[in-house]
Amino acid sequence: MSSSDVKHLADPSSPGAGRFTFVIKGKPEPWTKFRKRASGEKDVPEPENEAYVAYEIRFFIDPYELEPPKRKANTVGVERSNGTMMLWHTYVPESQRGKGIAEIIVEEAMEWASANSLSVDSSCSYVNETFMKRPHNRQRWKHIMIRDY
Repeated sequence: MSSSDVKHLADPSSPGAGRFTFVIKGKPEPWTKFRKRASGEKDVPEPENEAYVAYEIRFFIDPYELEPPKRKANTVGVERSNGTMMLWHTYVPESQRGKGIAEIIVEEAMEWASANSLSVDSSCSYVNETFMKRPHNRQRWKHIMIRDY
């Protein structure tokens, strides 16, 4: 896989736009360095055995009608060198919330992780507090989740 791949996934049933865009970019770097760079956090604790971020992975609906291009609905995940994908953040523009867009995007991320034999961990409040609390999602994805939700 190259350091910058883009894959378009057709999904005519998705709300809003009708296309997912999947972007993998970046190069390996320590997880704490990625978190500091991506979030602006200054005091990210250094873990004892640090995993490396292999790629930053973004799944988003390519929304010409959602909002200005800078604020696309997306889930950001990172593939770590220890065979896990960390779902780090999910964003949906305020005008599009409540339409099931976040669930569709996270579902696509879970499908991708499963197809690539990755385990999934999450620090994303949407994934932890909403997506994985739904019985059908918990049942479907518990085999790849590192934690029990």
